[in-house]
Amino acid sequence: MVKISSKEIIDKFLLFFQENKHLLIKNSSIIPENDPTLLYINSGMAPIKNFFTGEEKPLVNKLCNIQTCIRTVDIDSIGDRHHLTSFSMLGSWSINDYFKEKAISLAFEFLTKCLNIDKKKLYITVFFGNEELNLLPDEESIIYWKKVGVDENHIIKCGIKDNFWGPNSEVGVCGPCTEVFYDTGVGEKYDINKNNFDTKNRYIEIWNAGVFMQFYKNSDKKFSRLNFKSVDTGAGLERLSMVLNECKSVYDTDLLNPIKEFIEELSENKLPEKEKLIITDHMRTVVMILSEKVSISNEGREYIPRKLIRKCIMFLFKYNLKNIDLCEIAEFIIDKYSNLFFNFKLNKNYIIYSLKKEQEKFKKVLDLGLEKLKYVKCENISGDYIFELVTSFGLPFEIIQEFALDHNLILNEENYLKRLKEHKKISKKVLISENETLNFSEELKNFKPTKFSGYENLYCEAKILKVFNIEKKLVLILDETCFYAESGGQLSDIGYIFNDDIKIKIEKVKKDENNVFLHIGVLASGNLDNFSKIVSLEVDFEKRRNLRNNHSSIHILQAILKKKYGNNLNQAGSKIEEDKSRFDFNYENTISQDEIFEIEKRVNFYIRENLKIITNIENLSNAVKSGATALFEKKYSDKVRVVKIGDISKELCGGTHANMTGEIGLFKILSVKSISKGVKRIIISTSENALEYTQEIFKNNLELLKNRKKLSEGCQNKKINFNNTSYFEKNNVNFGFVMTEKNYKNLKEDLKNFSDKKNIVLLCIIENEDKNQIIITVGNIYKNKIFANELLNKLFENLSGKGGGNPRIASGIVEAKAETTINNFKSNI
Repeated sequence: MVKISSKEIIDKFLLFFQENKHLLIKNSSIIPENDPTLLYINSGMAPIKNFFTGEEKPLVNKLCNIQTCIRTVDIDSIGDRHHLTSFSMLGSWSINDYFKEKAISLAFEFLTKCLNIDKKKLYITVFFGNEELNLLPDEESIIYWKKVGVDENHIIKCGIKDNFWGPNSEVGVCGPCTEVFYDTGVGEKYDINKNNFDTKNRYIEIWNAGVFMQFYKNSDKKFSRLNFKSVDTGAGLERLSMVLNECKSVYDTDLLNPIKEFIEELSENKLPEKEKLIITDHMRTVVMILSEKVSISNEGREYIPRKLIRKCIMFLFKYNLKNIDLCEIAEFIIDKYSNLFFNFKLNKNYIIYSLKKEQEKFKKVLDLGLEKLKYVKCENISGDYIFELVTSFGLPFEIIQEFALDHNLILNEENYLKRLKEHKKISKKVLISENETLNFSEELKNFKPTKFSGYENLYCEAKILKVFNIEKKLVLILDETCFYAESGGQLSDIGYIFNDDIKIKIEKVKKDENNVFLHIGVLASGNLDNFSKIVSLEVDFEKRRNLRNNHSSIHILQAILKKKYGNNLNQAGSKIEEDKSRFDFNYENTISQDEIFEIEKRVNFYIRENLKIITNIENLSNAVKSGATALFEKKYSDKVRVVKIGDISKELCGGTHANMTGEIGLFKILSVKSISKGVKRIIISTSENALEYTQEIFKNNLELLKNRKKLSEGCQNKKINFNNTSYFEKNNVNFGFVMTEKNYKNLKEDLKNFSDKKNIVLLCIIENEDKNQIIITVGNIYKNKIFANELLNKLFENLSGKGGGNPRIASGIVEAKAETTINNFKSNI
């Protein structure tokens, strides 16, 4: 039950700050005005940032509002507890008025007095300083938080990454910030001695209670104090609603739960939980974007709605729900939330028209591609045909994989990837970031191959030969590098390139067919107008270590699989990532859980043996003769790099690896599944990631055991009494109905088992004044003859209610008394 609605939270917030002399300003459009750096407004202060630089002056110095925001940077995290692509930000600002003490006092008062949050549930992060940048710890904020009543043990000191804001460019206003987290009680409690502040599970950020803009960062990287000081605060409405109503996630709040339930009803609960949440989020964001009359295309901000819509459609096709109309979901969102978002109703026709057009276009692409697949007459689908389906018909490769799996077809993924690679060579384009490519065909042909020294070193010096500046990305070509470029399924290194003049954060590294390395990143500091071309390169050790541990463990895994299942087993693909990696291989049979444990055990045995990992450059013919595994039937040069792990593995490989197997620490198989006929995929993790995964499983098992015990103790008194079942017969079908006062976790299962045992169609009524919950189960004897969901819909023809289900079991809410419901059920069968 909702304890406080989102509308009430908004009203309380705005009233509180208006009573504290803040002027309420309007919610700005999500389309930025005169700001080419943003696709969409992504924070409350974005529309008014000129107030903080002094370029514009507000009517008054204290402001507040609620601002709709769009953020797609965390799009891969959608479907978890609290990440969203669109959200409402409650904001308050002081422009050269009050500062830290007042900001903290206001935040604490609003949370504890207006929202009645127990201060024991609040944890605070503050900036602990940075000696290198000569930035002192934010001791003032600590003093003020303690002054309002926050326990000192609830104040966590964090670094520049978490608790120092800005500037976005090499110069500008910036300062420390202090954030408020809510203790959900789920997971390990924070212990100052363990430094275990878990913001993924237990603690959720509900308010940035103050970005204190008190410094100006100069071009010499020094920070000078400002006379003009400001405060920027922001609280996510969805997160506040989540904690105030003790919801498990933001998707259970009144801002999202109705959408989620509507999708459940449309899909008859056939969508997995994560996909359901992703569609919930994406469709709300699509409606928000289209309500601003944004067009849909392949470029810039217009690509975002296309990407979100197509992702939703792909999920529906994947789970055989292609007949679901996204326009129905959009109409529901518009009708439900027009009171909060004025443009929804105003531009409803445009939203539905644009969505319908895009949906029809992409569904035609999928239908046409799938129709082509239906005419495949052999078990093997060639790589050329897959390539044609993807490039000529626009059919996503993921859909082709699903089709192959459902129809027992074998995909020649190897040849498809080969064709795709050739196609990319022809186009001569390098992906810089999503939807940003640069044609290097002319520029790159003049460069010699980049010297790579990264096997031995994580640090080197080099000369910059060329810098390409593409919107917000820099692409550097050097004479030498220690950065590993993405290749062979392994992700690239990240890190920094720097000297006294500039510092560039490297986000990815790619290389062309001539081994010219492209270092792609953003300017962290300095000026590109005049700088020395001699630079230092420093690879991020943490990521490199995780990548090489995962890569080495994949080699051991393949050796064990070959030994167990035969030398005919070959790699069909792999991807080496930082936190986990995957290995695809040809194998027809099912792999049991016991086999998985055995494989896991063998890999960990060789890790504990601490075998030496040796790399050598050898002649190709000699390496193959000596038993080295060559992958993908790729073309190798006469000289090849051979990676040898003890006496168990020898492969041709250009990737990075550990020095000893003991460095890997721990190996864990996360999942094993079929991805097409005769092809299996193993997902693995190593080192700390594997340990965290194992600990999480252990912790969850303990919780399950506790809950099981509580459930078994409490269920004895809750279970339904089937002795009260009444029976009747109609049209040679046996029926029964039973009533109960309480629902419980396994009620549906109990009803289903009872209807199977008694060979009846059973109606159960859970009494609750004028609105009763009903459950209909069909006994196994009537399977494929009588359908529970049809009986439920028949009931709703005469009684007001809603619900859904499947042929064996259906449930819903009916707005009628029990006697009326039973009589209606009898008469309308």
